[in-house]
Amino acid sequence: MKFLYSLIFVSISFLFQPAFAQAPKTLPPFTFDEVYQTGKFDSDKLPKSGYIVLNFYDPGCGHCQKMGAGIAQNLTKLKNTSFYFISMNDKQYVDGFINMHAKALKNASNVKFLFDSGTQFIEKFKPTNYPSLYIYDARTKLLMQHLDGEEDVNKLLKVLGVKI
Repeated sequence: MKFLYSLIFVSISFLFQPAFAQAPKTLPPFTFDEVYQTGKFDSDKLPKSGYIVLNFYDPGCGHCQKMGAGIAQNLTKLKNTSFYFISMNDKQYVDGFINMHAKALKNASNVKFLFDSGTQFIEKFKPTNYPSLYIYDARTKLLMQHLDGEEDVNKLLKVLGVKI
């Protein structure tokens, strides 16, 4: 009977492991492909002031689409924030996401679209839901907030100190 209880406990712990995963407190180094430019983008190119928002998303995800649209609608309020939309999907899906939900993001100077061709983002940041937003202070590279599975842009705006 003791073995059965142990087996149940281990199984439950394994199943809920992602729920206990922690976002990295300090921004880890990374390198991803750029979607709309040739070459790589690595964490050394991140800004040194303002805020950094890493948005791990799936172009077909409804929550991701709503968050992307909300960010696009509020870009004028977010001049001191640099957004990095990171997906594991090909460019054609990113194009569809932008064209249908967030056209203002494509040419915004503070927005970049990056492609994770492997599992680097998942391994380093441990997201458990889409979208998974990581808000860092650009100067210190320390995590301010992690929003997992959130679609309400007002929660992001609040973290960034934007009046709603």
